[in-house]
Amino acid sequence: MENVKISTRKLNLYYGTNHALKDIDMDIRPNAITAFIGPSGCGKSTFLKTLNRMNDLVEGCRITGEVKIDGEDIYHPDTDVTLLRKRAGMVFQKPNPFPMSVYDNIAYGPRVHGIRKKARLDEIVEQSLREAALWDEVHDRLKKSALGLSGGQQQRLCIARALAVEPDVLLMDEATSALDPISTSK
Repeated sequence: MENVKISTRKLNLYYGTNHALKDIDMDIRPNAITAFIGPSGCGKSTFLKTLNRMNDLVEGCRITGEVKIDGEDIYHPDTDVTLLRKRAGMVFQKPNPFPMSVYDNIAYGPRVHGIRKKARLDEIVEQSLREAALWDEVHDRLKKSALGLSGGQQQRLCIARALAVEPDVLLMDEATSALDPISTSK
């Protein structure tokens, strides 16, 4: 379908016998910011996780219906989930930095996808940290543990980590809720 980045048709999700998502039909256009608004527990996070198959990791989770990104069925058995998660990056509400250096947190994804040259990794790390408004605060601490950063810095690091693989889609589950207004606007 032209001018549609993500589409869902009759999407249903079950946690055991709990029917959490019911017959969701939706089209999301490319280069659009789309917000899901609703009360706590209504399925916003659950829906987001269906868009990069994070629910695959939940025991007892079953999904029916169709989810397509760029016309490709992401639940097809031949789908490379690692590549899917590169295409559809995810940043969660709570920061989840890897227990490694600031630099390695950002370089991790590009390395997984075959980038090995240090000069190129250096560029990606700096660009991603700049895009997440964190470079000025951490450029002199790149080899230090990411776990030593403040909560807000850790969250911006997770945003930078998601940006480092240049995803087609960036899924953000209240990713700026723990940031101050200035950091959020940046």
